[in-house]
Amino acid sequence: MKVIVPCCGRSSRYPKQPPKWMLPSHDGRPMLALAVSKLQFAPEDLAVVILREHDELYHVTRGLKEVFGPSLRVVALDKPTVSQAETVVRALESMSLDEPFLVKDSDNVFELNDLEQEYNYVCVDSLNNYDAINPRNKSYLQLDHKGVVTNIREKMVISDTFSVGGYYFVSPPQFMEFYTQLSANTAAWQRELYISDIIGAMILEGIPFRARTITAYQDWGTVHEWRAALEARKTFFMLLDGFLFERGSEFLRPRFDEVQPIAESVEAVKSMIAHGHKPIFLSIRPSSFAELTHRQLEAAGFEGQQVVFDCPISSWVLVTAPHATLPFQTSHSLELPPDDPNLAEKILGLR
Repeated sequence: MKVIVPCCGRSSRYPKQPPKWMLPSHDGRPMLALAVSKLQFAPEDLAVVILREHDELYHVTRGLKEVFGPSLRVVALDKPTVSQAETVVRALESMSLDEPFLVKDSDNVFELNDLEQEYNYVCVDSLNNYDAINPRNKSYLQLDHKGVVTNIREKMVISDTFSVGGYYFVSPPQFMEFYTQLSANTAAWQRELYISDIIGAMILEGIPFRARTITAYQDWGTVHEWRAALEARKTFFMLLDGFLFERGSEFLRPRFDEVQPIAESVEAVKSMIAHGHKPIFLSIRPSSFAELTHRQLEAAGFEGQQVVFDCPISSWVLVTAPHATLPFQTSHSLELPPDDPNLAEKILGLR
């Protein structure tokens, strides 16, 4: 089977930025890498469909192969398509695909195991599982008591079950056949032909689809949702000497090997990590104390954390720069007593 990710849209909901699937996530890799990160498939089974103009402008093929490996299949189309369904058809034609495939949106992430099945399916979740979600840009499904799809409608809330942008088809020729039939009568649509329309037509012809419930869903359909996802995880540059540990000295007591961790700070930083944030410790210690420092961190429960040594004793100023792909203030500062009993709340409450 193949996982096909269409990336030929103009990203109109991400104005004045590169195509949204290129935007850097927390680890610097493009959104696309995060979008497929929780699916289990072999690297050679991933196919990304792009526009040739983006390939020429951003060197997409080379960059994506560096991210996913040389076995990645990149399909570059010479001109934009009018719908995601057409993008998939052009990819199937280009690859001469004769095996099952999963169409996966590039602007969300979800977890699903055992992708390859003997039946068609739609990846779904329930509105009841979310406090805030935009219901107007989803397709909705009605299911029977066995989880078989009886109806699917685009942008019309007919139930609490919605598609998360994952569609599995057993037969590429069958998909293309129904696309051809529907697109031949474009006057009747007067709008974009969606993959949900193709699935609906297949269901009416007696071709069954099942619903498969996913987990760990995050949606970045708009720039506001992507911004919220980026802001949900912060990087904290934290003072090691005097905040996490007692302040020590290379020459006088207490020496660096004599200092103790500060309990309130240790618990606050552990809580911060548990919420998905990343600490980077700044230390006045010379790098010759690196082995000792990492042993102390490991004993305090912070194995493998990053430390920047040789930081001078001075007023520290963090200088950052705005960028269109980072639509929020990129730096803040806090100065807090390490024994504050409300330390964790103050750190995690940073806005």
